[in-house]
Amino acid sequence: MPPKRCARSAGGDAKKTRRILTIKEKIDILDMLKEGRSYADVGRQYGINESSVRTIRDDEKKIRQSSLMAFNKAAKRMVTPRNKRLMKMEAALSLWVQDCRKKSIALDTNTIRTKAQQLYNRLEDTEEGDADEGNAASASAPATFTASKGWFEKFQRRYGLKSVSLHGEAASADTGAAENFVQRTFKDLIAEGGYLPEQVFNMDETGLFWKRMPSRTFLMQDEAKAPGFKAMKDRVTLIMCGNAAGFLLKPGLIYKSQNPRALKNRNKNALPVYWMHNAKAWITKPLTRDWFHHCFIPQVEVYLACKGIDFKVLLLMDNAGGHDHLDHEHDGVQVEFLPPNTTSLIQPMDQVISFEMENK
Repeated sequence: MPPKRCARSAGGDAKKTRRILTIKEKIDILDMLKEGRSYADVGRQYGINESSVRTIRDDEKKIRQSSLMAFNKAAKRMVTPRNKRLMKMEAALSLWVQDCRKKSIALDTNTIRTKAQQLYNRLEDTEEGDADEGNAASASAPATFTASKGWFEKFQRRYGLKSVSLHGEAASADTGAAENFVQRTFKDLIAEGGYLPEQVFNMDETGLFWKRMPSRTFLMQDEAKAPGFKAMKDRVTLIMCGNAAGFLLKPGLIYKSQNPRALKNRNKNALPVYWMHNAKAWITKPLTRDWFHHCFIPQVEVYLACKGIDFKVLLLMDNAGGHDHLDHEHDGVQVEFLPPNTTSLIQPMDQVISFEMENK
């Protein structure tokens, strides 16, 4: 008696590829079944087994809910509707995380998970107080919610939450001292001196590594590694100064060389910056005095004279080691230093202020 099935070839048959239907195709199958088509007929039309058609029929409710919620009808995964209580809790949790970030409060995984559990329990108690709303919520809400690691990972993806290292001045900022300076000390200075916005200046410096190369690169797949290179550390320091009315002075520039090759036989007074030099290209007390007398004072005198305002100036500076006490070195200028650990909060030059350049 001949065999019912053909013997497999020596090389073996190719493995049958499993077909995954889209949500739209599953909806079409359900509609065809409602029209009275048989399982076998529908399966032949879509190239699937009869058992697969029956499974789709059993999941009809979930498939139709996914169709209503999905933006992409060509999606191949069903969307499970999330309970409203959990969605409210996550929205409130995201606002709480943002508020903690503004207050510079450090958050770790356990802290956020504990807060999530507290918010969820609070919402649960509130909903149970209203009988109608509690019954409606209990139909879709899980019996218990535990702020598990799995939930937290999904919450991170949904809200774009990421873990970063704390560093810089902002992490150690003295909020109380900054508020006291703004609300009391600074207001008293303005009232006692009768300063106008054009007479209140702020100065700060920033470093620029102008030869710095990226620390990462891309490689082709067949390359083993990238050749190493020595990071260039050549930098300049820019001294920026402006007033409360939006006027920006010519920046001061500190470079390591007094006469670099690129500026050989060039008139440095014609540059758009005030040129200074230091072996480390950083601010020092002698350079601060140089900038104060030969850059700041001349420009401010001309500026206030053009405005028809008396030469009476308040200069705000941070208490960096390279800044010198200049309040008694020139008549009409009062220098005030910001409190320690407050520059990241109240230093005007750190607050991304846009100035309008005035051509003289």
